[in-house]
Amino acid sequence: DPSPSPTPAARKGKKRRRQPSPEGPKNPFKNPPPRTRPSEYLHQRCAACFGNVKHDASATADIFVCVDACFTQKRNKGAADPAKFHPNTHFIPEPLSVEMEHYVDAVRDTKPANKTQPASKKRKATVEEVPDEEDAAEDGYEYSLKVPRSVPDACEASFTAADQKREKASTQFYDDTALMALLCRHDRVLWLVNMHSVGEKQFNVWLLLETLFQHLPPDITVGLLYDIACQLERSALRWGFLDRYIKRLTFAVAVFHAFGQDWACQLINHPRKRVGFGFTDGEGCEHSISHLISLLRVSSVRSAPLEDIHPT
Repeated sequence: DPSPSPTPAARKGKKRRRQPSPEGPKNPFKNPPPRTRPSEYLHQRCAACFGNVKHDASATADIFVCVDACFTQKRNKGAADPAKFHPNTHFIPEPLSVEMEHYVDAVRDTKPANKTQPASKKRKATVEEVPDEEDAAEDGYEYSLKVPRSVPDACEASFTAADQKREKASTQFYDDTALMALLCRHDRVLWLVNMHSVGEKQFNVWLLLETLFQHLPPDITVGLLYDIACQLERSALRWGFLDRYIKRLTFAVAVFHAFGQDWACQLINHPRKRVGFGFTDGEGCEHSISHLISLLRVSSVRSAPLEDIHPT
C-alpha cells in the first residue's frame, strides 16, 4: 500500500524546492512490472473495463479513461483534524506527487524543447506560455501533431485566460485547492491526487497516467480524454513525458470542453469525431463529484484534509 500523505501541519509553511541532480532529471516511476493482465487493483475498481481486457490491434484503444480537476474541493489554510488514513485509499501519496512535480520542472529546465526546431525557437515552455507574434508569423506543423502550431497556441491562450481567473480565487486562503481524478469510461474512480497549486498543473496528469501504466500489461492501449488534451499531447511530444507509453496513448478533448477549442482542434480531437471513442464523453469526474454534493457544505470549503473526507 502507498505510504500515507504527510499531515497538513507538516506541509504548512513549506514550499517545494527542486534539488538539482548531476545525473539529470530522474523519473520517480520505474519501468512497469511484467504483466499479462491488469492488476487486481484495477479489477476491483471496474471489472467491465479491466476484467478481461486484451489488446485489439484494430481498435483505437483497449480502454478509455478521463482526467479532470474539481476546484470545489478545497480546505482552508491552517484548518486540520487529526490525521486519519484509510487502508484502501485511492489517493496517490503526497511524497510521490512532490517527486513528480520536481521531475517535470527539472525536465523543462534542462531539456531542449525540440531537437528538430531551429535554434532560435528553442526556449523554455510552461503551461502559462502564450505564443508571440514571431511564432504566429512562422506557422507550421510540429512533432507528429495533425494541426498547425497556431491551433494549439490558440487553445492554450484560451485555457490560460480561464485558469488565471480561477487562480485569483484560490491563492491565499486554501491549503488543498482541488482534487484531480482519473476515471474509467464507466465513471469509476481509479486514482485521486490532492492538489496544492493554483491551477491545473500538468505534472498531476503525468502522475496519474504513470500510475495507471504501472498497473497495465505492456500491450494495452489507452484512450485519454482531458479538457485540454491537445496541450497535453503537445507537451508530451515536446518534453518527452510518457515517452515509454506515448505510442499506446490516443488523446481526445472532453466533450463539454471541446467547443471551447479552436475549430481545427475540434475536427481532430472532438471525441465524437475521433474513430473509436463512441459515446465516451470524458466528463466522468463531473458525474462522480456531483454525488458528493449532499455530503458537503454549501460553501464547498473543507476544514479537514481531503483524504479524510474522500478515503476511497
